[in-house]
Amino acid sequence: MMKRQKNFINVLDLKKFYKLHNKETMSMDIIQECLAYFKNIDINFDLLIIADTQNKTTKNNNYIVHTDESEFFSRKEFAEIASTLFYIFGYAKVFYSELDFIKFVMDEHPSSTECYIYNFSRDGIAEGKKSLIPAFCDLCGLKYTGSNAFTISLLRNKWIFTQVLSNMGILTPKSVLYTFNNHNILEPFLDMTILLKNIHESASIGLLTDNKIYLTKENLKTVDMTLQRMNTKQLLIQEYISGLECEVLVIQFKGKYYALEPVEIVINGNDFLDSLTSNLYNYSFRKLSDRLSPIVIEQIKKQAVKAAQILSIKDYARFDFRIEKDQPYLIDIAGTPYTIKHSSVAFLFENIMHLDYKDIYKTIMACSFSNYDILQS
Repeated sequence: MMKRQKNFINVLDLKKFYKLHNKETMSMDIIQECLAYFKNIDINFDLLIIADTQNKTTKNNNYIVHTDESEFFSRKEFAEIASTLFYIFGYAKVFYSELDFIKFVMDEHPSSTECYIYNFSRDGIAEGKKSLIPAFCDLCGLKYTGSNAFTISLLRNKWIFTQVLSNMGILTPKSVLYTFNNHNILEPFLDMTILLKNIHESASIGLLTDNKIYLTKENLKTVDMTLQRMNTKQLLIQEYISGLECEVLVIQFKGKYYALEPVEIVINGNDFLDSLTSNLYNYSFRKLSDRLSPIVIEQIKKQAVKAAQILSIKDYARFDFRIEKDQPYLIDIAGTPYTIKHSSVAFLFENIMHLDYKDIYKTIMACSFSNYDILQS
């Protein structure tokens, strides 16, 4: 009797495994639906591309307070993107500065039927810098890729979105907002490994290997020294989550959210992605489902979709996790994630789903068009 019961349980487990394993096929199905939708788009408009690039953006606009150039596309990176978009759309115009784009719109008054904005903008140092183009486009009634001004600004503040998501049931690392010499607030982190992060810059900006410390009463001043080195008034103190790191692309198609297959970030020579590692591309990618069970993979995807719903993501965003003891911790969100060839998004499309690089941009445009169609219906 016991033996038959054991076999019955194993059959149930096997069915559950196959059900979860088929989720990968579902990811492919939704992308194919997006690509089919894109084929029916009447491309009778000009694509306006806003992209900040190294040397070009700062050279043309020396009156702007620019961000660190490591945030901008290199010539090679932008060539990958621009050549693909020109191939897909034919007619396109590139703006290497947000202000150049705004001036063009103010001078030429293009209508929403004459153009579509592909937004890569990321210049400036203020917290809400990525909201400029979405807010301006909404003001002028122009359609664009990515989230609106409110959401894109919210995604820049790791402290605020972490608190929002944590209160809504998303697992996040223990975090606190730190100001100079406020050592009392660090007591819950004593005898714990922590990361010291910028609050509203990209995840790796300003991070060195010594941004990870094992905190004790004897080295509290180290936090103040790091704060001064990073030239900021506040830092995000976050418990360090060991384990695998992954990135999950979530798309919004026809108003519904879908998490695609998680991609593991394999960091070479370090245990977290610091500025140097990021700038030198000293990391590679791997299919996460080759390393973790289907149950854990599905849990990660569900958390990513839930976070996207809570934050009202439009079109697409990337959600970054660390997995410790099979528990996924959300550590960062990219509202306009990199889609260059050395990116988890490109790896997902080319190496996991075996699609073409250009299908990334077709998918994003299909998502954007479909979501505007719902708003107008």
